[in-house]
Amino acid sequence: MKRLGRPSACVGVDTRNRLLVEARRSFAVEGFDATTNKKLAKSVGITTAAIYHYFPSKVEMYVAVFADVQKLVCDTIENSVSETQSINQNVSSMIDALAALTVREPAVVSFVMSVSSEAHRNAELRREVLPVHGQIGRILLTLSENAVTRGEVNSEISAQSLEDMLMVVLSGLARFNLVYRDARRTAELIKSMKLLMLGVAFKVSTSV
Repeated sequence: MKRLGRPSACVGVDTRNRLLVEARRSFAVEGFDATTNKKLAKSVGITTAAIYHYFPSKVEMYVAVFADVQKLVCDTIENSVSETQSINQNVSSMIDALAALTVREPAVVSFVMSVSSEAHRNAELRREVLPVHGQIGRILLTLSENAVTRGEVNSEISAQSLEDMLMVVLSGLARFNLVYRDARRTAELIKSMKLLMLGVAFKVSTSV
């Protein structure tokens, strides 16, 4: 006879993952306040009460989604860079990998871009998200520090300012992708960004 009660470990993990994916989409598209357990349960195919086996509160679910997205983005960045590559090569590879991620997981970008405003509106959410925040920045700072140590960066640019610049570039690219949703324009933008990094985006006038 099948035992009733809590889901088995295998089924439980699968259901939790499906909840995270659906919650990510809902938080990104509908927002934290409009996302309800009833809607999520229906999308995943479980009862509303069953959600509490995985997430005791909506805030804990949001934080779990945030941590999951952070890990996804961090893994994407770390898998695209290498200590044997130059900073130009690493940034180029990183941009390509993140662009591909936005195509595979479009809700990731929408969710990341909504975190700041959601945390600003909800104090409890802000308190829970802050300890998890900053992992991406730490990876970019390490990448920047290595580039500065190897002498690959202009002496007037510090590792911190380079990390800030990379964060601005990545967040700007994410926002562009979110607003225009145009693969061709995004590809052209990335191509132009790479030329800019190489210092060949503009023609230098030879006239006196």
